[in-house]
Order: sequence, then structure tokens, then C-alpha cells
Amino acid sequence: MPSRVGDAFSRRSVLRVGAAGLAAGVAGCQGGSSGEAIDDSEPLVTHERFGRGATPLTYQTSTFYTPIEDESDQPAAAPALRAQHEEWAENHPEHRIEVSYPAFGQWKDDLLTRASEGGLPDGSTLDSFWVPEFYEYLEPLNDHVDDIDDFFPFVRETAMRDGDLLAAWKYTGCRCLYYRQDLLDQYNNGDPPETWEELIAVGGDIADNEEITAFMFTPSALANLPHFWAQGGELVDDEGAPVLDDEPNRSALIGALAFIRELVETGVTPQRTANVSEVEDLPREGRNDQLAMFIGNNDQIERNLKNVIEEDDSVPDDQWERWQVAKIPRPADGSHATGVGGWTDATFISSDAPDEDVDAMKSFIGKFVEPASMGRYCESAALLPTRESLYEDDDLFASDTFVYQDRFREFLQDGVARPAFPIYPTIADEYETAIERVITDQATPTEAAESMIQNVNETYSAP
Repeated sequence: MPSRVGDAFSRRSVLRVGAAGLAAGVAGCQGGSSGEAIDDSEPLVTHERFGRGATPLTYQTSTFYTPIEDESDQPAAAPALRAQHEEWAENHPEHRIEVSYPAFGQWKDDLLTRASEGGLPDGSTLDSFWVPEFYEYLEPLNDHVDDIDDFFPFVRETAMRDGDLLAAWKYTGCRCLYYRQDLLDQYNNGDPPETWEELIAVGGDIADNEEITAFMFTPSALANLPHFWAQGGELVDDEGAPVLDDEPNRSALIGALAFIRELVETGVTPQRTANVSEVEDLPREGRNDQLAMFIGNNDQIERNLKNVIEEDDSVPDDQWERWQVAKIPRPADGSHATGVGGWTDATFISSDAPDEDVDAMKSFIGKFVEPASMGRYCESAALLPTRESLYEDDDLFASDTFVYQDRFREFLQDGVARPAFPIYPTIADEYETAIERVITDQATPTEAAESMIQNVNETYSAP
């Protein structure tokens, strides 16, 4: 299922395939052929069908996004999606959306195969990370999405090409620094560390004077790429070729790894951070008075600090309130950065299809980023909207949904999306290996960086 911040699907399970899954490859991008309308006695929206019209349109998504609570991996959000799809169906009585739920493991590759051979669905949910791989097949949504400038910069940079909005980015997430306000009041005049130097200084004071770990992070690529991006580093060029061997990218990579190594050498971060494998591990330590600061996902306030993680959790209900969030510390001469993710919806429907079919499909996709729909969905699912104006509209996105939503809105201005090129997974894997080697003192930052660069380049050059 998609992670709460939208980076990737959880490794916990593979998406189950809905009963309509076998129909995924039947209809292509020409719109549906008119047939029989669904009887009015049938529900307007079901797990496998949105609307009752005689003209079917095909659509792939995840069970995370079904509008039916009993079928949903995210049941709290199902009513918001059902209301959205019912509104669309009422406005397009001649059409219906036939839905399939592909297993994640084959989803993207199957779409790419069908893109080259023909027979794409009329629409699909896409990880924001996938969107650039489908640029040439996606149809513009400009006429069905209002106020495109309202989206955060990273949305426009990733989901737009040549002035065309090609994907409806319906929610996002970011990484940030979580910190104990009571400890920062004592050791840093109440202020979170803004720079690497400040983090090491205040972390050292906490490590020396408190029986608590000062700072930890998961050794994942996206949690640590902000250190690289903050120095102006670029992973790939416009064609998707790795450029880590070029300056300033090489220096930025070594600098990021050197910072991580300094955290360990100074005792601010223990070597065991290399073994953190679950996003819940760090907030669990935070709730149990074992950790002062950590890099986490924006939704961990709601999921892991404010709410009970385990059945026998005895942490007082109000203890989460001592936690605050800040931007990820940057080098003294660098800029703040955070990794962003999230999921989109897009349409492959051909412009040669009947105008009414094109309009119906694009209207369906555009509705995901309509302010009212996005606000309802993000509020119910505790996710971050990609429209900046929603953070100011209590009627659409209630201000008490997130205690820190104004801070997250600020962080998203510094959002950087992962480059959607085939070499990125190799870059991410090699970066994680380099981080682990540096944390455990198996390699110097320079040695780890050189090995990473060599492996990435060899993989890219391999036939």
C-alpha cells in the first residue's frame, strides 16, 4: 500500500487484486464503447465501478484509494473518496469508470509495457516518482484543473512539461526534524538547530548531560538526501545520466557522508542508527523518553507520537505535546531541503477519442485536485495537500487536523522530488550502502563516496 507520505508502497504486503483486475488490459485509450447503462437500483459507486452510465472508461488504482470502507486499506478516507466519485458520476450520467486494482509489483512495469505496445487504461493512479517516465503518454489536464499556480513548486516542476499539467498530484509528505521542546529549552534557548554545527553542538550537550540518545535517523536514501541537496547537489542530468562524479555533486556527496560520520564520532548519534529499519522505531523511542531529536515523516505526529503505537503503551496522553518540528538542519553555507513524495492520478485517454469521453475522463482525474475534494481527502487521511491555499481554508481543510500544518506548509517550499529516471533506485541503494559503511566505520566518507560513484556509473553504463 502507499506509504503515508507517499514515497513508495509499503513492504509489509502486496496489494490485493480486485475482482476487476483481469479487465485491466481489455480497454485502451480510445474511451469506452457505449453499451447498457447500469440499473438505477444499483449503487452509484461501488468498489469496481464509479457511476452507472452506458459508456465505460477504464481506470487503475490501489485498494488504498477505493471509496468502499470494507475494501479499503485506508478506510478513514473512503467516505471522502466516495463523495468525490458520486459528484463526478452525477455530473457525467452517460459514463462510468470501471476500476481495476493491480498488484503493485507489476503495476508500473505493466503500464510501461502497455505504453509501448498499446492498450493503456484511460486513467491510472501513479506514484509521483513514476510520472516523468510517462510524460510522452499523458494527456494535459489544464482545462480541467483550475489555478495551477496554487500547487507547490515541486509539483509544478515534476508534474508539468511545456506548460501542460500532466498529473493531478493529490497529496504529499515531507521529512523534518522532530525535537523535544523541553530539552531544547534547557540546552539551546528553546530553538531547534538550524545548521549541522548547531545540531552537533546541542546534540553533544544532551548526550553528555542526559541519559538519552541525542539524535537519530533512518539510514534510508530519502531521509538523508536533504544533506546532499542542501549543498546544491544534483543526482542526474536532464537526460537521466548520473552526475555524481561532477562538481559540485562529488563534494556535496562527500560532505553529506562526512556530516553523518561526524554525528557518530561526536557521540551525538549512536552506530545503532544503521540498524533502524522501521519508520515507527524512532518515534517509539521518543515516546519512551529515549530520544531527543530525530528525522521523521510529517505524519508521525499523528500516527506515532500523538497516538498509541502499541497496545500496552502507558505514555501519558498529553506527552506528545512536548514534541515540535523544524526544518532539517543544513550546512552553514547551504539551503534547507526536504524530500517529498505523494501519489497522483493521470489520464492516457487519446485525444482521438470522442470529445465527451475525453471530457469525462479528464474531469474524473481533475477532481482529485479540486480544492474541496483534496481538502476532504487530506483531512480525513491526515495527509498534506499539494495546494498551498488549502492551508488557509478551514472550511476545506480544518486547521486542527494537523497541529503543525503551518510548519509543514513552510517545509514544502523547500521540497525536492526524487528524479524519476531508471538509475535512481541504484543511486538510492548505493547511497544507503555508503551511509551504512560510514556509520559503522567501514569506510571514510571519501572512500564510501568513490565506491558509490563507481558502482552507479558502472550500472548506468552496463548494456
